Amino acid sequence: MKTENSIDLSIIIPVYNEEESIPALYNRLKEVMSETAYSFELIFVDDGSKDNSLQVLREIKETSAINIRIVQLNRNFGQHPALNAGFSVAEGKVLITIDADLQIDPRHISDMMDKMKQGYDFVSGIRRGKGDSFLLRRFPSLVLNSMIGSIIGKKLQDYGCPLNAMRSEIAETMREYGEMQRFFKPLAIKLADRIAETEVKYDRRLTGQSKYGFLNLVDLFFDFVTNFSKHLFQRVAMIGFGLSGISFLVEILYLVLRFPFGIIQNPLDRLQAIALIGFVFGVQLLILGILGDFVIKIYRKIDPKPLYIIKKIW
Repeated sequence: MKTENSIDLSIIIPVYNEEESIPALYNRLKEVMSETAYSFELIFVDDGSKDNSLQVLREIKETSAINIRIVQLNRNFGQHPALNAGFSVAEGKVLITIDADLQIDPRHISDMMDKMKQGYDFVSGIRRGKGDSFLLRRFPSLVLNSMIGSIIGKKLQDYGCPLNAMRSEIAETMREYGEMQRFFKPLAIKLADRIAETEVKYDRRLTGQSKYGFLNLVDLFFDFVTNFSKHLFQRVAMIGFGLSGISFLVEILYLVLRFPFGIIQNPLDRLQAIALIGFVFGVQLLILGILGDFVIKIYRKIDPKPLYIIKKIW
């Protein structure tokens, strides 16, 4: 665990088969950061690339005067585990995450830091532009943003933006949350006190292919639900309790108005049926929520597999 942060920024870049974009990204980062007064380090996390990404990174490190570290994972773990691997070795006061594909210009890092200076703990980008297909990527992302925000309890316009800034203390705290780190941004948002967003220009890819398709987003969401479902099941239980309670009160009110007072003369079979169905359904939701919460607690205790495995650090 770090005892002192002597570097202002740690810029963490997960890399998976990005050999074509890495040189351009490095040059752009060097150009942008040279215009600032921040001390910084670049941390490239090779997430089991199958192309020459690792070799390209090593060549850049050997010839660069910039503080660069390369974290090689022993296989492909995914974007968020790769970021967490980067967090584990970062020495900066503020941690910046950005993708290697240059769809977002690194110059927006300065915008992030302007927000951080205002006392925010986490700053998220809001992508503006036409970087991806609306039907296959952007629309599903909008739906996921809404669902994730509902589960976390904190709304963001763009939970999927790869450009983010957060204080290193949040990353330190995240290590206590096991598998939940697999979704670092929702977890970081949950832990942060003050959150801000800033717009960033989002362009189309110039090289390579996106690692996330529609099915990947669906799979990612179900993994998210598994890890954050404690909150989801709590809400299911609350809905079930409310529905069964309202249905029970409606049935009691009907019986009181019909028999002791005689205000309702004829039997309302449909109302009774709806109230009964609502009560039964509500009880089922309540039981599902309680059991789901219980199962998740067990799952977190018996699932010790590592989030990532670092093979070597250059």
